[in-house]
Amino acid sequence: MASFSSSYPLDPDLMREVLECPICLETFNEDQMRPKLLQCGHTVCRHCLERLLANTINGVRCPFCSKVSRMSNISQLADNLTVLKILDCTTSCGAAAAILMCGSCCSRLPRHYCHDCAAVLCELCKGEGHRHRGHSVQPIRMAAEQRRKELGAKLSTLRDIMGEIQKKKMALENITKSLKAKYRAVQQDYTAAELQLQEELSRSRRTFTASIAEVQKLNGQALEEQTYLLNIAEVKVVSCCDYLTMRVRQSDISLLRDDGGGCEDEELNLRSSLPTGDVEGRDGAVGGAKGPPMDLYRDVDMVAAVDDTTSSSPCTFKSKSMDAGGESEGGACAGPPPCQFVKKMGCKGALPGSFNLPVSICVTQQGEVLVADRGNYRIQIFNRKGFQREIRRNASSIDNFVLSFLGADLPNLMPLCIAVTAQGLIGITDNYDNSVKVYTMDGQCVACHKNQLIKPWGITAMPSGQFVVSDVEGGKLWCLAVDRNLGVVSYSRLCSAVRPKFVTCDAAGIVYFTQGLALNFEKRHNEPHLEGGFSIGSVGTDGQLGKQLSHFFSESEDFCCITGMCVDVNGDLLVTDSGRKEILQFPKEGGFKVLIQEGLNCPVGVATTPKGQLLVLDCWDHCVKVYTYIQRRHSSTS
Repeated sequence: MASFSSSYPLDPDLMREVLECPICLETFNEDQMRPKLLQCGHTVCRHCLERLLANTINGVRCPFCSKVSRMSNISQLADNLTVLKILDCTTSCGAAAAILMCGSCCSRLPRHYCHDCAAVLCELCKGEGHRHRGHSVQPIRMAAEQRRKELGAKLSTLRDIMGEIQKKKMALENITKSLKAKYRAVQQDYTAAELQLQEELSRSRRTFTASIAEVQKLNGQALEEQTYLLNIAEVKVVSCCDYLTMRVRQSDISLLRDDGGGCEDEELNLRSSLPTGDVEGRDGAVGGAKGPPMDLYRDVDMVAAVDDTTSSSPCTFKSKSMDAGGESEGGACAGPPPCQFVKKMGCKGALPGSFNLPVSICVTQQGEVLVADRGNYRIQIFNRKGFQREIRRNASSIDNFVLSFLGADLPNLMPLCIAVTAQGLIGITDNYDNSVKVYTMDGQCVACHKNQLIKPWGITAMPSGQFVVSDVEGGKLWCLAVDRNLGVVSYSRLCSAVRPKFVTCDAAGIVYFTQGLALNFEKRHNEPHLEGGFSIGSVGTDGQLGKQLSHFFSESEDFCCITGMCVDVNGDLLVTDSGRKEILQFPKEGGFKVLIQEGLNCPVGVATTPKGQLLVLDCWDHCVKVYTYIQRRHSSTS
């Protein structure tokens, strides 16, 4: 309807012809001026029709077409319903209808416009109070045309002003763009200068750090050299004192015996009083006695050496430290390496005692070794005599019985990590259904937990008997309390972390966990990569985070792919890095040490035995490699 009215606007003259009586020019209404429809089709008001009917007897002649409409009463003529409907609509509109009517009488349609009063007027009101007063009155069409011209002129002026505004706006936009471009260029120059300054600062920092390290190294070497020379001088002084004491005693004895012989002055040969054997230092030989030189770098028993030195005299302690614990030109400590290869256990296969891509290892307090054999879907348990038993998925459950009865394949146990408590409960993270399962040492499943776990991976046993499980996808560490009769009694969130994967725990209950995503991209055994940790964090039993080992744990050393951890009896953290193919030791006092550098293809687990051995699980060699491991002994002061 709106589109129709906008396409075909209403003509005021046409509206007047429809709503006014063509005889008296009065506007139709529903009373005396009611529109009546003649038989010829023309419409006149009731008042005019009564006057026409008064002059005739049997009909009314139309004043427009002269056609006679036969009737004896006005009520015989029908009303013009269209006109009445239009009048009804204008009456219901109220204010809109008042706008369309004459501004003076508000009952007739306007035909003229008074410029002085700014009002529209009908034909009768035009001459009553406006034209006689000298007002400027003209037909409404001419007034509308004049007003249209005035508005057109103003509109053209506004368009010119808008054009000027648009030009100024475009100029401002161009200025803004140029300023933004200059700002971006200045910002880029500033960023480049800042990056260059940061690079120079980092380069200067590295140079300064290297210089400091070199100075410290030189100071250490000088200190060691002076200590070495002081030890030699002390040995010489002690030897001279012993020699002089011996000569004094001999002189006293000769005087007491009263031999009568005079004491001849003898030249003290200090060199002859030194121990026979050459003592090598940094600048060459110091002793003068001939004979076979002593081997300063021979293999010694470190534990026996420590026991002997703590129980001997100060002079003897310094002499032994020079012989067995001194430093050579390269700065390496003399004595046996911290870990020596002993033997290899297992090979690739499916028989008992063989492995297929093992992924985790742990040791009980009684010395039993548990290995998660992922490729063979089992957990193998070894004692001192060798293979003892294996644990697979519980085959006595009713679900497995139904599956086997229906001919379906039984679900496999796909272990990712294992841990054992002091009470003999074995915790396993199962990759088959993303759950945590707890078994006894006899292979009986006592608990299965999946609540709020997305991708459980690492597991460790706390001294309290609880298990700590890492959810690598959920980003949380969970603490599970398990009873062998009731199953999982309670579980709670320990802390949140970024992709925690491998976990371990020390005797104080501090949990160490790996964070981040590190990949070993070496392709072997149809495995495109091996996922590990990027850094190491720690958390206490109260959920408070402790010390952290970042990716760069040293100025020149960093983690490549952490795939396993354990804590020895001294609280030192041992880490397997499959990317570096090394076993690293992080003492709790600080620093680090490389225990094993050679002979490993893909270490994924490490554990220590009560007998002082180091077990390294090599995934791609499908075996357990046994090394000697000398525990650090804390020195005691008496």
